[in-house]
Amino acid sequence: MAATEEAVKPDVKPEDASSLPEVPEKYKPGEMAPAEGLSGLYGFRNELLPENYQNVLRSLVQKIAQIDMFARIDEVKRATEGRFYWRTMFDVYFNETSSVWEDSSSNADAGDVPLTYGFNIYASFGRGFITEVGIPPSIKFIATNPANPDANRISSSADAMRQKIEFQNHTDVLAEEVARYMWTDGRTCLYSRWVCDGSRFGYDEETHVDEQPEGLGEGGKPPEKKPRQPKGGEVLSAYGVLEAKIPINMRQIEDFPFIQLSYEIDLAAAKSMYPYISANISGGEPGPGEYNFDRTSRIATTQGIRLLTQTGDTIYHLPTYQRTWIRASFYANIDDDTDRKFIENNFPDGCMVAFVGETYAESRNENMDDHWSICRPIQGDGQATKSAGYDIMAVQDAFNDLTDLQMETFMKSIPAIFGDKAIFDFAAMSKQKAGPGAHWPTKRDLQPTEDINHKIFAEPFPSLDTGASAFYTLLLGGIPQFITGLYPATLGDSDPNNETKGGVLALRDASKGQQGVAWKAFRSAYAKSMEQLVKIGAYYRASEAEDGKVEINSPGNVGTLVDLEDLHDGNFYCVPDGDESYPRTHEDEQQSFNTLVAAASAGNAGAAAILNEPKNSVVWKEILAMPDVVIPGADETEKQMSEITELLESVPIPNTPAIAMFTAVSQMALKTGKPAPPKPPMQTLYRPSVDIDQDFDIHDIEFKAGNDWVNSPAGRQAKVDNPQGFLNVRLHLLLHKAAMNAAAQNQAKTALTAATMPKIAIEQAKAAANKTKPSESINFKDLGPSGQVQLGHQAGLDLTADAAADVAGEGMDQNQEKPAA
Repeated sequence: MAATEEAVKPDVKPEDASSLPEVPEKYKPGEMAPAEGLSGLYGFRNELLPENYQNVLRSLVQKIAQIDMFARIDEVKRATEGRFYWRTMFDVYFNETSSVWEDSSSNADAGDVPLTYGFNIYASFGRGFITEVGIPPSIKFIATNPANPDANRISSSADAMRQKIEFQNHTDVLAEEVARYMWTDGRTCLYSRWVCDGSRFGYDEETHVDEQPEGLGEGGKPPEKKPRQPKGGEVLSAYGVLEAKIPINMRQIEDFPFIQLSYEIDLAAAKSMYPYISANISGGEPGPGEYNFDRTSRIATTQGIRLLTQTGDTIYHLPTYQRTWIRASFYANIDDDTDRKFIENNFPDGCMVAFVGETYAESRNENMDDHWSICRPIQGDGQATKSAGYDIMAVQDAFNDLTDLQMETFMKSIPAIFGDKAIFDFAAMSKQKAGPGAHWPTKRDLQPTEDINHKIFAEPFPSLDTGASAFYTLLLGGIPQFITGLYPATLGDSDPNNETKGGVLALRDASKGQQGVAWKAFRSAYAKSMEQLVKIGAYYRASEAEDGKVEINSPGNVGTLVDLEDLHDGNFYCVPDGDESYPRTHEDEQQSFNTLVAAASAGNAGAAAILNEPKNSVVWKEILAMPDVVIPGADETEKQMSEITELLESVPIPNTPAIAMFTAVSQMALKTGKPAPPKPPMQTLYRPSVDIDQDFDIHDIEFKAGNDWVNSPAGRQAKVDNPQGFLNVRLHLLLHKAAMNAAAQNQAKTALTAATMPKIAIEQAKAAANKTKPSESINFKDLGPSGQVQLGHQAGLDLTADAAADVAGEGMDQNQEKPAA
């Protein structure tokens, strides 16, 4: 971004507010702590932004704090209660007097401690919800212009980047985190960005000179600290209501004037991230754009302790790290024309401003639409919609109250026993340990006419309400199942009312259908985030590109070259793959596989063709999740795909003699005026760089796998982009085809021989039975040795030895030297 007229050199230097002046010299950004985003006009992170403009941004953030104030407090309370319920803390409440979250069970009077038994059905059903919804969606990339000849390459490049991003972000764990926020908080925000972080992504190659061995070493001068260059990567994170504040009245993210992200970090980490303001950073402060209530609620849920106060060293070492994305339209709140023009000129796409506590840290020209996506499990008016687990909190409360009542009855309603103190020695009984077969002393002997049962009696035991037991059973199953739609069949349990397999599967699908509302919202937000991350990666990876291309390595793509020009904004978009109404789990895939196997066994030709497809054998191997099971064709398919990758990276080997012969013949024809000879097949002039193994390769499977690749979008694009590599693959596959055809011909010849041998033997037998003498017109001397032997055989004579002698004599005569002329 070019400098503007408003750009002035600030008087404050970075080291003036730094308690760590040596950090910028010894550590590169991202080495001590993660670093996000671009370098700015006023220093690496706009840390040199003039103070008056820092205050302009601070005033905008403070205005955001006043927006939806009471609605924000209400949604934070609901989300905090949901997180406490997740932690089996059902009696936590917010103390308005001391402004802290407290546990009511810790304030009970001594001597009358209430009985509280935390049987957490809220978390139990929440885990079921996570199992159903917390699955990474399947997505695909599509070129914006399908008629573009590079459309296949664009979508393939974006998909290769997507696979790497998913691998390094552990999206299976991320999906479960999103589902948990949907259950406890409701609204979930996904933040996409580029992070330079050596701890996460490692460092560029470095040489270690005179490196000290592990341990204490030999003393002396300490080794000199040399800055290391950390690597960067695309990062996707999920945040709930407590961390992300948005305008509640807006209907969609495109209408949001701001998004604010706040959470607590360690004080030392904050100073390492921003060493130039480290002297001004302190703990215990929220950002300028939020109230202390948000900060208190976040700390209370993360600590999860019984006495949730806001004092002590733990709170002191946790400053609030707050980042606010402001849309350019929000600049209208700046009254001063000069200040507004400066902000508009320096942050034309929107502004991201960061504070650590009340201290300004950095700012960037950044549009929130390039980094954020939002999903809600249950749709509603505005953005403050309820969480997926909100309705079951009332069930949990009723369940807790009924459980406490039952246990109070059992524990505190033990009947009292009354006795005649003239007979029972209660003082002696209190000193004796109770146990089976104990002997209790009495003060006097009973008369024969006296009955001891008349001298002692107990209070009647209070009767339990049978209706309470039935309601208790409903609270455990029927009511929460009806509210959440999470039936036992969904979680793998049987249903006593529907024990058939088809009925259980129908209930399971119906239950998943109810979770499909949350799943579709997550799937849409996930696709948008992946599109953002691919664009972000294409921008930041330009520094590591060679000739505009980078090599992508991930479990799904090894050595894939991606042209960053293909991933420019507007060339592609991301959509969910397929029309799934609810998430498909690994169990669902196994069930589909079993159904396919059953159909093939019943004679279904289509199902059998799908099972026998070599390309699908790798998928079956993953679905079965049994690494020791050998899937026919899976290893051969993987081997062929690996060889294709190797072939694409090299060129064919020329057959020099054949090329020289063809060139010579062509030149001779040209000189003599004859037509040029036809060009031999390419497999005659060239050989692939990777040969086949005639004896051990399974040629039909490997040829089929290669043929599928040739006709795939990746193969068709490789034919255009890498013709030499594609020719190399083609020559390799033709060798497999030739070996396959040769094997088929040998097999057919063997089968034909086996089928015709009996007929030949019959014909020979008939000929032997009806043999006739040769005609007298045949001259015996004119016949060769073989004919003489056959004729002698018909006459009953064995002339084999004589014929052999004649042949040997002729050979000797031919070997004798002829006399000179």
